[in-house]
Amino acid sequence: IYRAMAKALPDRVIAGSGGTPATMNVFYGKRNNGNPWHTVIIRGGGMGAGAANDGNYTYIFPANGANTPVEILESDTPLLVEKRELIADSGGPGKTKGGLGRRIEFKIPTGDDAPLPPVNLGIQSGRFRYPPEGLFGGRSGASARFLVNGEPGNPYGLTRLNPGDVITMDAAGGGGYGEPGERDPELVREDVADGYVGIENAREQYGVVIDPETLKIDSEETEKQRSSEEII
Repeated sequence: IYRAMAKALPDRVIAGSGGTPATMNVFYGKRNNGNPWHTVIIRGGGMGAGAANDGNYTYIFPANGANTPVEILESDTPLLVEKRELIADSGGPGKTKGGLGRRIEFKIPTGDDAPLPPVNLGIQSGRFRYPPEGLFGGRSGASARFLVNGEPGNPYGLTRLNPGDVITMDAAGGGGYGEPGERDPELVREDVADGYVGIENAREQYGVVIDPETLKIDSEETEKQRSSEEII
Protein backbone atom coordinates (compact mmCIF):
# COMPACT_ATOMS: atom_id res chain seq x y z
CA ILE A 1 0.00 0.00 0.00
CA TYR A 2 2.82 2.40 0.87
CA ARG A 3 4.57 1.69 -2.41
CA ALA A 4 1.36 2.32 -4.33
CA MET A 5 0.90 5.67 -2.55
CA ALA A 6 4.56 6.69 -2.69
CA LYS A 7 4.43 8.96 -5.74
CA ALA A 8 1.33 10.76 -4.56
CA LEU A 9 2.34 11.07 -0.89
CA PRO A 10 6.14 10.70 -0.79
CA ASP A 11 6.50 12.41 2.59
CA ARG A 12 3.91 10.20 4.30
CA VAL A 13 5.08 6.70 3.42
CA ILE A 14 7.93 4.44 4.53
CA ALA A 15 9.99 1.82 2.73
CA GLY A 16 9.47 -1.91 3.30
CA SER A 17 9.78 -3.16 6.87
CA GLY A 18 11.55 -6.29 8.14
CA GLY A 19 8.81 -7.23 10.60
CA THR A 20 6.12 -7.32 7.91
CA PRO A 21 4.52 -9.84 7.57
CA ALA A 22 4.26 -10.46 11.31
CA THR A 23 6.92 -12.81 12.63
CA MET A 24 5.95 -15.42 15.21
CA ASN A 25 7.70 -18.51 16.57
CA VAL A 26 5.86 -21.35 18.31
CA PHE A 27 7.97 -23.73 20.43
CA TYR A 28 6.44 -26.73 22.19
CA GLY A 29 7.32 -30.14 23.56
CA LYS A 30 7.70 -31.99 26.88
CA ARG A 31 9.86 -31.15 29.86
CA ASN A 32 12.24 -33.73 31.32
CA ASN A 33 9.47 -34.76 33.75
CA GLY A 34 7.06 -35.40 30.89
CA ASN A 35 4.89 -32.30 31.43
CA PRO A 36 3.99 -30.42 28.25
CA TRP A 37 5.17 -26.86 27.59
CA HIS A 38 4.34 -24.31 24.92
CA THR A 39 5.39 -20.75 24.15
CA VAL A 40 4.75 -18.16 21.43
CA ILE A 41 7.28 -15.45 20.63
CA ILE A 42 6.51 -12.39 18.51
CA ARG A 43 9.62 -10.86 16.89
CA GLY A 44 10.08 -7.51 15.21
CA GLY A 45 12.31 -6.42 12.35
CA GLY A 46 13.85 -3.20 11.11
CA MET A 47 11.32 -0.52 10.15
CA GLY A 48 11.48 1.06 6.73
CA ALA A 49 12.94 4.56 6.50
CA GLY A 50 10.78 7.58 5.71
CA ALA A 51 11.40 10.95 4.11
CA ALA A 52 12.57 12.59 7.35
CA ASN A 53 13.69 9.77 9.63
CA ASP A 54 15.68 6.56 9.73
CA GLY A 55 13.67 3.41 10.37
CA ASN A 56 13.30 2.26 13.96
CA TYR A 57 15.25 -0.81 15.01
CA THR A 58 13.44 -4.12 15.53
CA TYR A 59 9.93 -2.78 15.69
CA ILE A 60 6.85 -5.01 15.67
CA PHE A 61 4.96 -3.39 12.81
CA PRO A 62 2.13 -3.08 11.97
CA ALA A 63 0.97 -5.60 14.59
CA ASN A 64 0.28 -4.59 18.18
CA GLY A 65 2.64 -6.86 20.10
CA ALA A 66 5.63 -6.91 22.42
CA ASN A 67 8.87 -8.82 22.73
CA THR A 68 9.12 -11.44 25.47
CA PRO A 69 11.93 -10.59 27.94
CA VAL A 70 14.69 -13.20 28.10
CA GLU A 71 14.17 -13.73 31.84
CA ILE A 72 10.49 -14.57 31.39
CA LEU A 73 11.13 -16.92 28.46
CA GLU A 74 13.86 -18.84 30.27
CA SER A 75 11.84 -19.13 33.48
CA ASP A 76 8.73 -20.33 31.65
CA THR A 77 10.32 -22.76 29.16
CA PRO A 78 13.30 -25.16 28.95
CA LEU A 79 14.93 -22.89 26.33
CA LEU A 80 18.05 -20.77 26.68
CA VAL A 81 18.60 -17.45 24.90
CA GLU A 82 22.27 -17.39 23.95
CA LYS A 83 22.24 -14.11 22.05
CA ARG A 84 20.02 -11.14 21.23
CA GLU A 85 21.67 -8.39 19.21
CA LEU A 86 21.27 -5.89 16.41
CA ILE A 87 22.72 -6.94 13.03
CA ALA A 88 25.19 -4.43 11.64
CA ASP A 89 24.70 -3.38 7.99
CA SER A 90 21.24 -4.97 7.84
CA GLY A 91 19.38 -1.67 7.38
CA GLY A 92 18.87 -0.67 3.76
CA PRO A 93 21.18 2.20 2.74
CA GLY A 94 19.50 5.46 1.81
CA LYS A 95 19.40 9.18 2.47
CA THR A 96 17.56 7.93 5.50
CA LYS A 97 18.60 4.44 6.60
CA GLY A 98 16.38 1.43 7.11
CA GLY A 99 16.14 0.09 10.66
CA LEU A 100 18.51 -2.71 11.64
CA GLY A 101 17.30 -6.27 11.92
CA ARG A 102 17.91 -8.34 15.04
CA ARG A 103 19.50 -11.72 15.70
CA ILE A 104 18.22 -14.00 18.42
CA GLU A 105 19.85 -17.32 19.18
CA PHE A 106 18.12 -20.09 21.11
CA LYS A 107 19.71 -23.24 22.52
CA ILE A 108 18.03 -26.47 23.54
CA PRO A 109 19.86 -27.29 26.79
CA THR A 110 21.55 -30.60 27.55
CA GLY A 111 22.04 -32.47 30.82
CA ASP A 112 19.54 -32.42 33.67
CA ASP A 113 17.67 -29.42 32.24
CA ALA A 114 17.19 -30.91 28.78
CA PRO A 115 13.59 -31.29 27.56
CA LEU A 116 12.50 -34.59 26.09
CA PRO A 117 13.13 -34.70 22.34
CA PRO A 118 11.89 -33.53 20.01
CA VAL A 119 11.37 -29.84 20.67
CA ASN A 120 9.02 -28.63 17.95
CA LEU A 121 9.28 -25.25 16.26
CA GLY A 122 6.77 -23.71 13.89
CA ILE A 123 7.53 -20.36 12.22
CA GLN A 124 5.15 -17.76 10.85
CA SER A 125 7.30 -15.20 9.10
CA GLY A 126 8.51 -13.85 5.79
CA ARG A 127 11.30 -11.89 4.08
CA PHE A 128 13.42 -15.02 3.61
CA ARG A 129 13.16 -14.80 -0.19
CA TYR A 130 12.25 -11.18 -0.80
CA PRO A 131 13.97 -8.54 1.35
CA PRO A 132 12.20 -5.30 2.33
CA GLU A 133 12.55 -2.94 -0.62
CA GLY A 134 13.70 0.67 -0.50
CA LEU A 135 11.98 3.73 -1.96
CA PHE A 136 13.19 6.55 -4.24
CA GLY A 137 16.64 5.06 -4.75
CA GLY A 138 16.97 3.58 -1.26
CA ARG A 139 18.38 0.04 -1.12
CA SER A 140 16.74 -3.07 0.24
CA GLY A 141 17.31 -4.21 3.79
CA ALA A 142 18.97 -7.53 4.58
CA SER A 143 16.84 -10.67 4.22
CA ALA A 144 15.65 -12.78 7.16
CA ARG A 145 17.53 -16.00 7.95
CA PHE A 146 16.75 -19.19 9.86
CA LEU A 147 19.68 -21.42 10.83
CA VAL A 148 19.86 -24.70 12.73
CA ASN A 149 23.35 -25.39 14.08
CA GLY A 150 24.73 -22.87 11.60
CA GLU A 151 23.06 -24.45 8.56
CA PRO A 152 20.02 -23.08 6.67
CA GLY A 153 16.78 -24.52 8.00
CA ASN A 154 13.33 -24.67 6.43
CA PRO A 155 11.25 -21.76 7.76
CA TYR A 156 8.12 -23.02 5.99
CA GLY A 157 7.67 -26.35 7.77
CA LEU A 158 7.79 -27.90 11.25
CA THR A 159 11.33 -28.16 12.62
CA ARG A 160 12.13 -30.90 15.15
CA LEU A 161 15.02 -30.16 17.47
CA ASN A 162 17.14 -32.10 19.94
CA PRO A 163 19.09 -31.18 23.09
CA GLY A 164 22.21 -29.24 22.16
CA ASP A 165 20.74 -27.76 18.98
CA VAL A 166 21.20 -24.02 18.39
CA ILE A 167 18.63 -22.02 16.42
CA THR A 168 19.49 -18.63 14.93
CA MET A 169 16.73 -16.26 13.84
CA ASP A 170 17.74 -13.14 11.88
CA ALA A 171 14.95 -10.63 11.39
CA ALA A 172 15.16 -8.59 8.18
CA GLY A 173 16.31 -4.99 8.12
CA GLY A 174 14.12 -2.19 6.80
CA GLY A 175 14.47 -0.63 3.37
CA GLY A 176 16.21 2.70 2.85
CA TYR A 177 14.63 5.91 1.51
CA GLY A 178 16.36 8.13 -1.04
CA GLU A 179 19.80 7.85 -2.60
CA PRO A 180 22.50 6.67 -0.15
CA GLY A 181 24.97 9.14 -1.68
CA GLU A 182 22.79 11.98 -0.36
CA ARG A 183 23.02 10.90 3.29
CA ASP A 184 24.68 13.38 5.63
CA PRO A 185 28.28 12.12 6.04
CA GLU A 186 28.19 12.93 9.76
CA LEU A 187 25.23 10.58 10.20
CA VAL A 188 27.20 7.87 8.42
CA ARG A 189 30.15 8.50 10.73
CA GLU A 190 27.89 8.22 13.78
CA ASP A 191 26.50 4.91 12.48
CA VAL A 192 30.02 3.58 12.05
CA ALA A 193 31.02 4.73 15.55
CA ASP A 194 27.93 3.04 17.00
CA GLY A 195 28.63 -0.22 15.15
CA TYR A 196 25.50 0.01 13.00
CA VAL A 197 27.37 0.39 9.69
CA GLY A 198 30.77 -1.08 8.83
CA ILE A 199 33.58 1.09 7.49
CA GLU A 200 33.60 -0.75 4.15
CA ASN A 201 29.86 -0.31 3.70
CA ALA A 202 30.17 3.35 4.63
CA ARG A 203 32.54 3.73 1.68
CA GLU A 204 30.84 1.42 -0.81
CA GLN A 205 27.19 2.19 -0.08
CA TYR A 206 27.34 5.81 1.10
CA GLY A 207 30.57 7.06 -0.46
CA VAL A 208 31.84 8.22 2.95
CA VAL A 209 35.50 7.46 3.66
CA ILE A 210 36.27 7.10 7.37
CA ASP A 211 39.64 6.60 9.01
CA PRO A 212 39.51 3.24 10.85
CA GLU A 213 41.78 4.50 13.65
CA THR A 214 40.29 7.91 14.43
CA LEU A 215 36.80 7.32 13.00
CA LYS A 216 37.01 10.77 11.42
CA ILE A 217 35.70 11.54 7.94
CA ASP A 218 38.28 11.98 5.20
CA SER A 219 36.52 14.87 3.46
CA GLU A 220 38.75 14.89 0.38
CA GLU A 221 38.43 11.17 -0.28
CA THR A 222 34.71 11.31 0.47
CA GLU A 223 34.22 14.00 -2.16
CA LYS A 224 36.16 11.90 -4.68
CA GLN A 225 34.19 8.78 -3.81
CA ARG A 226 30.84 10.48 -4.09
CA SER A 227 31.71 12.12 -7.39
CA SER A 228 32.78 8.79 -8.88
CA GLU A 229 30.55 5.93 -10.01
CA GLU A 230 31.87 3.55 -7.37
CA ILE A 231 28.95 3.81 -4.98
CA ILE A 232 27.06 0.52 -5.30
